[in-house]
Amino acid sequence: MQPPERVVDRGIDAIKRYFEALTDTEAILSSRIQVNLLGETEAGKTSLSLTLQTGRPTLTESADRTRVVEQRTWQYDQDIGFNINDFGGHGVYKIGHPIFISKRGLALITFALSKYDIENKAHYQLYIGNWIDKVQAQMPGIKMAIVGTHIDRDETYSEKCSIIKKQFEDHRQRKHKWYESQIKSIEKILNTDGIQTSMLQAYEDKKSKLMTSQHQVIDIHDDIFAVSSKTMEGIEELQNYLTTVARERVVVLPEMWVDAAKNIRIKKNEGFDNTLDWDKTQDIILQSASVSWREKNTSKEDLDLATCDILSFLAHRGDIIWFDSSPTLKKVVFHRQEVLTNVLKAVLNHDSDAVRLNLQETMRISELKAKKIHDDIVSRGIISREAMDCLCEPFSLSSTEADVMVELMQKLELCYQVQENPLVPSSISFHFPWLLTLEKQPELDEKWPGKVPTGSIQLTLQINFPYRCPEGIYEKLSVRQHKHLGLWKTKRIDWQDGVYAEFQGSQMQISRQERHQQHDPDISATDSIITIAVRGSRPKLSEMWSVLSRAHGDLMDIIKEDWPGASYDKFLVCPHCVNENPALFPSEAQNEGPEEVPSTGGFGEMAPMLFPGEILDLTRLPDGVSKPRHVPCVNTGVSILADLVYPPHLTMSWQEGVHNNRDKLKQYITEPCLFDIINVFIQERIFSYRESEEIKESPEKIAVFLDFLTKTPDRAHQILCEWLEEQGKTHILELIQ
Repeated sequence: MQPPERVVDRGIDAIKRYFEALTDTEAILSSRIQVNLLGETEAGKTSLSLTLQTGRPTLTESADRTRVVEQRTWQYDQDIGFNINDFGGHGVYKIGHPIFISKRGLALITFALSKYDIENKAHYQLYIGNWIDKVQAQMPGIKMAIVGTHIDRDETYSEKCSIIKKQFEDHRQRKHKWYESQIKSIEKILNTDGIQTSMLQAYEDKKSKLMTSQHQVIDIHDDIFAVSSKTMEGIEELQNYLTTVARERVVVLPEMWVDAAKNIRIKKNEGFDNTLDWDKTQDIILQSASVSWREKNTSKEDLDLATCDILSFLAHRGDIIWFDSSPTLKKVVFHRQEVLTNVLKAVLNHDSDAVRLNLQETMRISELKAKKIHDDIVSRGIISREAMDCLCEPFSLSSTEADVMVELMQKLELCYQVQENPLVPSSISFHFPWLLTLEKQPELDEKWPGKVPTGSIQLTLQINFPYRCPEGIYEKLSVRQHKHLGLWKTKRIDWQDGVYAEFQGSQMQISRQERHQQHDPDISATDSIITIAVRGSRPKLSEMWSVLSRAHGDLMDIIKEDWPGASYDKFLVCPHCVNENPALFPSEAQNEGPEEVPSTGGFGEMAPMLFPGEILDLTRLPDGVSKPRHVPCVNTGVSILADLVYPPHLTMSWQEGVHNNRDKLKQYITEPCLFDIINVFIQERIFSYRESEEIKESPEKIAVFLDFLTKTPDRAHQILCEWLEEQGKTHILELIQ
């Protein structure tokens, strides 16, 4: 008997508890699948959702573009059920997709066949192609199917479906060719005699990542489901497909788990509670447990662990929303997910007139003040705590639930908190990069002039996303920078497509650009470029690399967490070229040379020399390879200092530093300090609960911790360094940097 995937992910102790629960309660075959209806507005998603739920022809009025997601359930039989997510609305609400979509679910790309014009080449990309790319980038491997609706209005739907299948195959081939061209470019460079040995590993890593992405399968059902919610035509075929997938995913669950899930659904349907707190959730689980299980599991720890096992499983399959990585959010279960969607809708509302009227009426303020608060929201993306409470007032949230919602929005990195005056609680405000509409401010021309100032150096990292930048990557990166600013949090300026920040000794600018390309004579596409640039003086080069590497790590973490299937290319731009060519504008011009990597986007009329961004992924140079003193700029023939291309940590890895200072670290790290670090690593998902217990139970706690630490990714080292600096433990920090 195989435990569910989520149970296995939680480790051997969770597997043991799962089998113990099976011995105390009956084993139940169960399958509940999340079905996500995605697509443009007026695609027939809501009618299809209701038709699947009721089993009868169901039509709805024109779709509400302001909804985030509507959730319904369809119980096929006693053992098989579906949670249906009907997504829709304004583009800004697409940021909610990763919150609600389970990677174990199904994605139905839905479009209206009656509106689809096979002569308009842009229709495929708008109604189908963009959605396929988005879903695959966000959840690689998730099952997908294409559903065409409104066939009762289109007599030619069968011919359209045949043509769309051919368009999809062309789409697949285009992506395959893009990867092929990138890989061949890298192979050409690797076969060049003049390539520096120290660059080989970075290029090999780049090639490996491209090959992995190339072989990711777009798991889409072969046929297009053509349906009508009015005549029921095609509905049975779609139902058969869904139930077949559900039967393939049947798992064996303890009866108490199944009963707990049912009882949580009952609470949801009753609608009395916006959320379930920890005590209510545990009451439900105890009511669902057998007498024998309750007799064996009498301690608070037993109940806490069982609660986490069940909630983790239910969240994984999409029944609830639950976050186990935050001590506060862990105690709250979002069983009525529409409450969360309503709050997101209220805060991210794109109807600015409605927002202004709501503020004026609810806060009982003058029209002038309402306009000021309204302008802060829709232009600067700033919402005060008072305005936040006002926007959420219609949902009857308790003070605890309101606090939880605010923490959740920060946890999801939709915003960051700023308190203008530490002594005045009412001065707290929340900054949402997603809402910014401001253009770049003129004062930035002085702070960040087009030409790098004399005596300064600029390090530049460019990340190129072919076709388009996935929603929210730039905004999350902007939010994540806030925690690094420390006492300098006021030295920050934001605009719609950029952020400027000042650190001690350096300046950073992150910007987003789009470039329209003509990849195909009939299809217009948009490539996106995120540029991270850091300026400072030569003596501050080490600190500048630290700022750049940290921002790069943040971006890579965001991609890994939210868009693991996204295609992207990254480059370090030659500092010499940046100095020589201050006007950096996207262009299709590309240079050739042994160190240059062809990209989907470049700079200026004379594109700069580009080094592989994978240099930043290296923790150390290969054995026997030393960092060169100089590297050539092929564009100009000038040799530049290698320190401007290679981060200083490549001279000695932080792992080597930990190893070399092991005895001192064992002396300086106290047990309370160790436990605090472990808690941080658990919250950041670096250590599992099992790993943390293994360290705590060892008589050589510090030594075991250091062994674990050296096997963690660079992100763990970065988080540890930041925590040690915040805690003032510089004596330890110096030993691991």
